[in-house]
Amino acid sequence: MSTIKEIEVGGVLRKIEDEQARDDVSLLLQQMNGLYKGRDLADVFNGEISRYTDPWEWIHDRIDMGFYNGIYICDFIPQTIKNERIESQVAGIDVYTNTTDQGLGHHIDFISRDCFSETVQWNTTNNNNGNATDGSPYMVSNLHTWLATLSSHLPQAVKNHIVTKRSLMETRYSASGALTDSTGWEWKDIGLLWVPHEYEVFGSVVWATKGYGQGQAMQYPIFANSWLNRIKGAGHGGSRCGWWLASVRSGNSTNACAVSGNGLADHWGASGASRVPVCFRIKA
Repeated sequence: MSTIKEIEVGGVLRKIEDEQARDDVSLLLQQMNGLYKGRDLADVFNGEISRYTDPWEWIHDRIDMGFYNGIYICDFIPQTIKNERIESQVAGIDVYTNTTDQGLGHHIDFISRDCFSETVQWNTTNNNNGNATDGSPYMVSNLHTWLATLSSHLPQAVKNHIVTKRSLMETRYSASGALTDSTGWEWKDIGLLWVPHEYEVFGSVVWATKGYGQGQAMQYPIFANSWLNRIKGAGHGGSRCGWWLASVRSGNSTNACAVSGNGLADHWGASGASRVPVCFRIKA
């Protein structure tokens, strides 16, 4: 005999039955085995979302309630940016709750399944240092500027709910000359759109500066124990490509960290061009 429980979400009573519970377990097992590719939440929760203006208003309400039933890592909501389809996948749910110097509430961090098709220089020169204005290499990078510009092209429904990500950023600057390792860190609001730290992808410091290159970062569940989501396409469904990270390489003053086309931790000259996933945060 099935056990039925009714839960009210956004004014809608949802019936949770044993059969659904079995389906949920099946999805979780796929995730554990690195096989789960995610579902379009706009389809899965069509009835629930119909009570809202759009799927982004719905997911914001879910986050505000801290009610994540039926939402899994790798599930996605599609959007269109500059005529490109972007499948924004759930990368982590409440992974940074109660962290940062300000204290963070309920949130979901989204990372696109594939990269934006356009290639971007991490920096316009082969330099991975900060400057006298801001010692954080990422904050003064061309990549950071490019992402700030791209954010203006987000659909208004997404703009209504995303917030800047606050993160502990490595610093690397000296007036006496270029440094080859990061020497400190500072809390920064890194923008509405951003890219992950090396640690957030690989769960360890591989090429970044030990200690400062990790900062507060933790590995996003979407990247854990599988290559599936580290390998991204050049545009939706495109061939595999390398993509930039927010960290810079230890041991030299020119390279930034990256993920290679086959999913390896890598690093390239900062003035080289590579691709970028679309990453953002929605919080309560």
